[in-house]
Amino acid sequence: MKPRHLMVWLVWFACGVAWLVAVGIDVPLIRGYFPGSGFHLPSDLSCFRENGAWLGRHLAAAAPSAAQACTYKYPPPFLFLATPLSWLTPEQDFAVWSAVSVAIFGLAALAIRVPWRAILVGSLAPSTLLCLSIGESGIIISALLLLALGLAEVAPIAAGIAAGAMIVKPQLGLLLPVCYAASRNGRAFLAAAITAAGLCVLAAIVFGPGVWGYYLHEGIAATRATLAAPWPQRDQHIMVTPYIFVHSLGAGFGVANAVQLAVTLLAAVAAWRLWRGPYVPARLPLTLCLAALATPFACLYDLPALALALAVEGGGALAWFWIFSGLYLPVSVYFVSLGAPCLTLLLWMLWRQRGQVSLSDKS
Repeated sequence: MKPRHLMVWLVWFACGVAWLVAVGIDVPLIRGYFPGSGFHLPSDLSCFRENGAWLGRHLAAAAPSAAQACTYKYPPPFLFLATPLSWLTPEQDFAVWSAVSVAIFGLAALAIRVPWRAILVGSLAPSTLLCLSIGESGIIISALLLLALGLAEVAPIAAGIAAGAMIVKPQLGLLLPVCYAASRNGRAFLAAAITAAGLCVLAAIVFGPGVWGYYLHEGIAATRATLAAPWPQRDQHIMVTPYIFVHSLGAGFGVANAVQLAVTLLAAVAAWRLWRGPYVPARLPLTLCLAALATPFACLYDLPALALALAVEGGGALAWFWIFSGLYLPVSVYFVSLGAPCLTLLLWMLWRQRGQVSLSDKS
């Protein structure tokens, strides 16, 4: 066997091992929702359900003990997703949330003309399966990111609406205004601003203005507390940001924030350069990779869009993402958080091949 062929087989083997490790983590998680006394929702999805029930009934100020049991960390427009969960049984919540997430993800991929084989690969990626297994919002947010970036040139108003809808989890859309401004896409920029503002006002009208007071006072403080807590904490293991990498090495809140700010500025400059110039095939995965590095609060389950975009491009970048995302949790739990270095290496690989033709362009 030629050395090149042997290397290809070794990479395939490593990808397979990483995927089996990821599935080996996900399956016990799902089985844990059936303890023998009924069905128990995953903790994050249970929080969404409880937030929807409490805050949807304007109890933010009247039920502080309930709020402390499940802190509301998302901006109030997220209630439009969370409140319907309180209308269903826990079993129905998990089934409907999972089905709707996958459906929206697939439709967004089709809207930006992603081939079916790439949709399948992206849906089976370790990050996507983890998001499904813990009932998180990363797949829905990924669908919005795909639309906000993938439709920017062909349907700027639709792209802007998707970008504005990301106000439900805005930290993953920090670079979208930079991308729109760099590409002189005024219609997308304006549509995003109007959509985000409209959702914020509508949330105050529908759920009461108290939800904003509670979020600004309690929700943001809870997010800060999660970041500032000494490493390692359960919610930190799953993060993939420069902040959490530096924090896992022993740096305090201030130092880690300074590093994160520097990386965010560099990511913004890179995004500006990427979107200011002519279109390159790898622009979508490059931007998604930069978006994950630009925020201090991004988790492995927030990367399904990146998995899908890499599935379109193929090559070594996809293999590297598959391996690191499959093995990430065991490494993070027992050692340090290597998400940011792994994403940086992925960014370098993509930047090198940004002018090359992708698999989707060949088909």
